[in-house]
Amino acid sequence: MSKLVILEIGDADNEQRYPITLKIGDNINSMNSQIRRSLPPAKDLRKSYDNLKQARMERGFGFYRKLEKLSKGQITNISVQESANCVEISVNNWLNSGDSVFQPVRDRVLQVLSAEGGNVRLIIQTDDVTLWSFPWHLWEIFAQFKVEPVFSLLTTHLKSEFPRIRYKSQVRILVILGDSSNINVQADLLLLKESITQNDADIETLVATSSSKLNDQLWEQNWDILFFAGHSYSEDDYNQGKLALSETESIAIKDLKYGLENAIKHGLKLAIFNSCDGMGLVNELASLQIPAVIAMRERVPDEVAQKFLEYFLQAFAREKKSLSDSVRKARERLHGMDVEYPCASWLPMIYEHPAVESPTWDELLRGNEEERQRVSIWRNLRTVLVASVLVTGVVMGVRWMGLLEPLELPAYDHLMRQRQPEPIDPRLLVVEIPGSDLDKYGNPLKDATVAKLIEKIEQNEPRAIGLTLHRYQPQQPGREAFVAQFSNPNLFGMCAFGEGNQKGYPPAPELSEKQIKDQIGFSDLQIDDRLDNNGSMVRRQLLSYNPQRFPSSCPSPFSLSLKLAYRFIYGENIKPTLENDKWKFGKIILQPLGSQTGGYQKLGESDQILLNYRANPMPAQKVTLTEVIEGRVSRNLIKDKIVLIGVNDPRGKEEVDTPYGRMPTVWVHAHMVSQILSAVIDKPNRPLLWVLPQWSFIQWGDTLFIWVFALSGGLLVWRFRSPLQLTLAAGVATCIIYYLCLATLHRGGWMPLVPSVLALFASGGTVVIYTVSREQKQA
Repeated sequence: MSKLVILEIGDADNEQRYPITLKIGDNINSMNSQIRRSLPPAKDLRKSYDNLKQARMERGFGFYRKLEKLSKGQITNISVQESANCVEISVNNWLNSGDSVFQPVRDRVLQVLSAEGGNVRLIIQTDDVTLWSFPWHLWEIFAQFKVEPVFSLLTTHLKSEFPRIRYKSQVRILVILGDSSNINVQADLLLLKESITQNDADIETLVATSSSKLNDQLWEQNWDILFFAGHSYSEDDYNQGKLALSETESIAIKDLKYGLENAIKHGLKLAIFNSCDGMGLVNELASLQIPAVIAMRERVPDEVAQKFLEYFLQAFAREKKSLSDSVRKARERLHGMDVEYPCASWLPMIYEHPAVESPTWDELLRGNEEERQRVSIWRNLRTVLVASVLVTGVVMGVRWMGLLEPLELPAYDHLMRQRQPEPIDPRLLVVEIPGSDLDKYGNPLKDATVAKLIEKIEQNEPRAIGLTLHRYQPQQPGREAFVAQFSNPNLFGMCAFGEGNQKGYPPAPELSEKQIKDQIGFSDLQIDDRLDNNGSMVRRQLLSYNPQRFPSSCPSPFSLSLKLAYRFIYGENIKPTLENDKWKFGKIILQPLGSQTGGYQKLGESDQILLNYRANPMPAQKVTLTEVIEGRVSRNLIKDKIVLIGVNDPRGKEEVDTPYGRMPTVWVHAHMVSQILSAVIDKPNRPLLWVLPQWSFIQWGDTLFIWVFALSGGLLVWRFRSPLQLTLAAGVATCIIYYLCLATLHRGGWMPLVPSVLALFASGGTVVIYTVSREQKQA
């Protein structure tokens, strides 16, 4: 930030000395240094300047914005230049006079300019407007450090509140082309349009307008810059200025007072009068607390006015220089016209309100830094929000169509395998019939062998026995002994209704109707076809089905696993009930899956739940058929437990695919029984698998979860622009999603892993594409 230096000059005293106060600080509210002295009389300077004005008047310089041709008898350029040289000498004599009273001020100004390298905002603050007319820029100290002095009034209200420059896509400029008699004001309009990028400015033009139309524009719209080109003049005392709006109408600034006050209140920051004799205009606008004005001190030739505007716009709008630096650079370039138009470079002046930093083009366009950052944040956040919502909608739409199932289900299996190992369920025992036992006892097993096995188990008082062997056909000898075992109500067999591609199997026909009803459960597994159509995958547990809806030779509506779990839980004094077609065990409800659950999108209607495999391929202890028959199994392994009997022979077809690889069906049934027992008895330690809430077919919980990471992807792109940083951030975000889903699965929750990762990258990619496209357009 540049240092602020203010020269406060009061009215001349009886000796024609000007009281002066030098103030130095960082801004108007922190002036930490003051020197009070006085300026010597400016009698010689006034006389020299009056002579110059008279010479230029007689020379014909600037009666209009067009130089008139010389006529005989007029003063020559040489005499005007001599007067100008006298003025320059007088300025430096006045300010370098060595006057002991003023010398400390001069020395301190020189010290500050030297220390700051000329990076100083220097304001000459006085109510004596005639002092504004002096060419202060000629003082050798200002010339040495290229300082452009600006002017202000002592009576300015320093505590005035100014509207913050709001962000906008364009600078709004009200261009007034007034009376164009003998001048070319259209050239000014052309320069504005050529020098300012079309995307940067919205230019509204009033040509030879009326005061009422101008007033309406000041009231009805908000402007950043007011520009006037045409004829204007000021009273001799500079207390009033007038604009020639057309050949027939002129208007004083005071007659636009309320309209201008409204425009300033709503953001007018700069007025430019590229017209003659503008100090009266500046004086009146200054009283209205306008932030900045640029005007011509005297009458200006048309060519000079056009060149000044061209040079100023190039520095201000294209090179993004400050207001004072832009005027200084334009003045320096006008110096080349001083030969043809003597003192042309002296004409421009700047007024600035001391409490307001003069606006730059970027600030007019984008607002102050705080506002620009706030709007930029909101604009980027809005882009990220829109992108995240659109991406989430697309991902959920693709998911609803089932196109993500081939990715989501394997990802779910992977997460299942990554869970920490769990201990076996102490309430279960599996009696395996391996291939060696089949070779020993016969394949298929004889009914007598099965009956003997059941008898041996029953001697140790199990809570229930589940036989996962289809015995619908007699396997003599021993059929009668096998059927007789079902007199024990704790023995459960199975049948299969054979939905889909599965084969149906009826129960043993020798069983009574009551035994079939109470002691037979279906063994059908819910199969997810693999992508290669080779094998099957079991991720769900079917609890019941409607025999009337699926007519088959298997009359049991309940699964074998449910019946076994029911028998055990009943023995724990927990009374299972069926409410609204939902099994309820105490406070635990086996909530059936909806048609859309997790990665599944078209499950159909059935009483099924997700199968929460124990994170251990063997959820229970095991013994073999031989060990039981030969009496080598401890009673404690069987007493009060659920015992499942089944084949484990890779040579047969009793295996299915699971997240833990190929598994004999007896072990799948063991997992199913264990999950119900754990959910009901162990309660929060091992709950049923769950998904985020949904309403009807709308998975709003998953949608919200996916949106969070879609939003995160956009925010990462906003935060990290470096490809390396963005890659690392995206990798970290992916790991966060992965481990969050894994940790949640430990607690029983199935989170949408694949859709979230897709949304993360798709949203980030969308924001990148949009940002690059926008930057290319702006370039």
